[in-house]
Amino acid sequence: MKKALLVLLIPFFALAQTNSNREYWQTNKWKAKSGRTSEFKAGVAKKTRKFNNTPETSMATYQLITGADQGKFMRVMGNRSAVAFDADNTVELSYWDKHVTPHVDHMEGNKRWWRMNSLSQNWDNTAAPARFIKMTTYTIKSSNRSDFFRFWRNNNKLQKSLGYTGTSGLFRLVSGGEAYELLEVKQYNSHTEGLGKMTDPNVDYVDAYNKMFGWRTHRNDELAFKATIEKGGITIETAELKPEMSSKLN
Repeated sequence: MKKALLVLLIPFFALAQTNSNREYWQTNKWKAKSGRTSEFKAGVAKKTRKFNNTPETSMATYQLITGADQGKFMRVMGNRSAVAFDADNTVELSYWDKHVTPHVDHMEGNKRWWRMNSLSQNWDNTAAPARFIKMTTYTIKSSNRSDFFRFWRNNNKLQKSLGYTGTSGLFRLVSGGEAYELLEVKQYNSHTEGLGKMTDPNVDYVDAYNKMFGWRTHRNDELAFKATIEKGGITIETAELKPEMSSKLN
């Protein structure tokens, strides 16, 4: 399978919902009816084989393994251009309604995201989806958003200079959720191996940050970053890939 997931935000209100030069992802969470999980999984797998068997139509399915939505399934449509949302998918949706919907207890509704390429790290859309993803959702205040992005950019720059091997994407909500919602998706294949490593595992990260950006900047930037986040505005979830319910590409 050639699509990396996800994962994981809304443009300023003055901007259009989609932009032809941006890369979009879409997610939706599904809860199977009690006692019908096997039927739900079989229906999704069959629909995916029938309709999502090319790079342009591929889908990945993850199951939440932590958080309030533990047990739910998350369908991910990734790496799309704006034109993809103009396609007529009536037949595909009808098939889903007939073969999958009868086994659904609840669905969250589509969320559409823009992946911010310059704020992502080591992201490769040609790679297979990772076995696990860690998703951190941030709800941001309307003021001082530049403080959030400054700290984020500085960390990316520093980690790149330190040879960080982890893979992460930062996504901004376009439609389907809070007014200003950001999602960080980290990909990894083993809890033992972890999310990524620096070239020097013993590096003093805070000291390296201050050397790159100025004395005490890490403390000040981190405090300003945290101040941009709404109270209770951080949610962390982990999910595992379900290959049998995901596209299989050569």
